[in-house]
Amino acid sequence: MRRGRPSAAEAEQIVGRILEASWDVLLAEGFEGFTFDRVARHAHIGKATIYSRFANKRELMGALLRHRIEAQHAHITAMGAGLPPMEAFIARSTEVLSLLLSPDGILQERLIDWMDQEGDGECGEIRNAIYRHSLVAIEALIHQANATGLIHIPDPAAAAEFWLEGLVGHARVTRAEENGDRVAHERWSRRYVHFFFSGTATVAPNTSASTA
Repeated sequence: MRRGRPSAAEAEQIVGRILEASWDVLLAEGFEGFTFDRVARHAHIGKATIYSRFANKRELMGALLRHRIEAQHAHITAMGAGLPPMEAFIARSTEVLSLLLSPDGILQERLIDWMDQEGDGECGEIRNAIYRHSLVAIEALIHQANATGLIHIPDPAAAAEFWLEGLVGHARVTRAEENGDRVAHERWSRRYVHFFFSGTATVAPNTSASTA
């Protein structure tokens, strides 16, 4: 008996398999070795199934990049759930550094650059969207910290910008030094939290946030 069209859930699952397989192939083969044939074999589906959803390599890469970014934002947000504000900053900062300096993070930066070369300025839009989304998340966390009464930052929006610039700047320096040690990332994050909030604390900072 011939099956009809896949359900919405099945179609979404197929797209997910294609995107996951695409990332695995990209990690293993690089941009030069990335082909729909390899993705199809890795995902155990026909190449025609990929073409029915993505017209070309650039369209697939764009969907892959958006998929990765959305998953990362959800993961990083979950890292701080239920933690006191200062510990949430430490946990998320550590995770962001670990991600940016991982093979996945480095490849994602290359993917954004590739999209810029192949596209029509979409890369700038992607980078701006990532930056804006990050600022919103950081500002919300600062508002949450203010609400506890443990710190008082009068301009959370400006503080979020400074926080993000410092974090990204450190990641760039660390990448140049090829330092991928998560323990070192957490140690730096704790020092950064203590330094960043030391002038805003309304009570003495807790031991965990001030440990060098």
